[in-house]
Amino acid sequence: MLRCIDIVKDYHVDNGTRRVLDNISFQVERGEKLGILGRNGAGKSTLIKIIGGVELPTAGRIEKDMSVSWPLAFGGAFQGSLSGLDNLRFICRIYNLDYKETRRYVDDFSELGRQLLDPVKTYSSGMRARLGPVST
Repeated sequence: MLRCIDIVKDYHVDNGTRRVLDNISFQVERGEKLGILGRNGAGKSTLIKIIGGVELPTAGRIEKDMSVSWPLAFGGAFQGSLSGLDNLRFICRIYNLDYKETRRYVDDFSELGRQLLDPVKTYSSGMRARLGPVST
């Protein structure tokens, strides 16, 4: 189970504080799927980063009794000058994932084929979106 409890995220900006997430709470059981929808700047990527431990919430907490894996990370964690496959190797090392197994999954899920050999900075936003996070 993954539980987000009263997640708040504030960023300091020139004219004060901008609240991106305001008391977000939900629970996802093993095997369930969750879609996160919203306009640009609504906090979708921030929430994903908090769940993944890349950012800390201003308030609230995350409880997990399952792993959260990122087969090829999320947009904020890509190294643009590396290829998709080089990013995959790096993420596999960080999360102690089997590279061959994860590569098969990413090949199937992303449907990018040989474009995985290209630098991520050349990917369209749609290509990046197909390399997003997955919970297990």
